[in-house]
Amino acid sequence: MKLYKVRAVVLKSVNIQEADQLLTLFSREKGKIRVMAYGACKPTSRKRGAVQPFSHSQFLLRRGNGLDAVSQCELLEMFPELRCRLDKLGYAVYLAELVDGMTAEEEPSEAVFGLLLGTLRALGSGDGELLARAFEIKLLSILGYRPCLERCVLCRGPISAGEVVFHAGAGGVLCASCAERAEGGLPCCRGTVELLRLLLRWDPGRLNQLQVGKIARRELKEVLRRHMEYHLDRRMKSTRFLELLEHV
Repeated sequence: MKLYKVRAVVLKSVNIQEADQLLTLFSREKGKIRVMAYGACKPTSRKRGAVQPFSHSQFLLRRGNGLDAVSQCELLEMFPELRCRLDKLGYAVYLAELVDGMTAEEEPSEAVFGLLLGTLRALGSGDGELLARAFEIKLLSILGYRPCLERCVLCRGPISAGEVVFHAGAGGVLCASCAERAEGGLPCCRGTVELLRLLLRWDPGRLNQLQVGKIARRELKEVLRRHMEYHLDRRMKSTRFLELLEHV
């Protein structure tokens, strides 16, 4: 019987039969893994707190012929504030779904783990919408899908002041000349592109210092949505829930 330890954030938990749960974890040591937590749903189980979605926990796992199993677990951080408001909960679900959908199993990434944990910590008291946009652009960058924001992605020429065009298929912003020859681009303000570059650099805890208007927020959301859907070839399920919350 071989045991090993991981420190992980619980991305998702699915009830199996009456008392067991199938967990999707993103761990610092092994990346994304799926494990069984037998008996975790029992009222008397010591595992219950540590296996809740978005919990940051230490796991002692036992290797098995199929899925590995949770032998012991200890809750490190619960983030209760994320469960007190629907918008916070919605953004936490979205972050977890993005990591689950954009990472391969058993490919460790301390950068992804740190980004997820840092954003969950900031989400309780931070601007959920801006934190989600920063998470998106940083995750894209870590995974090798970073859009080109400094110069025209086609001719490599400079981007002039004023309105620019973002093209997901091309992989970034286009100058006025290239934009005329490329269909399907999204016009946006040069300030939105500069804001994207800022979100790449800043730590999640600093984002409360930013004052971002409705137009820039809308453009940030659309630019990143197009870029992610181009590379993922699908839309995250939780985005629908977040859109419904915007109209509540």
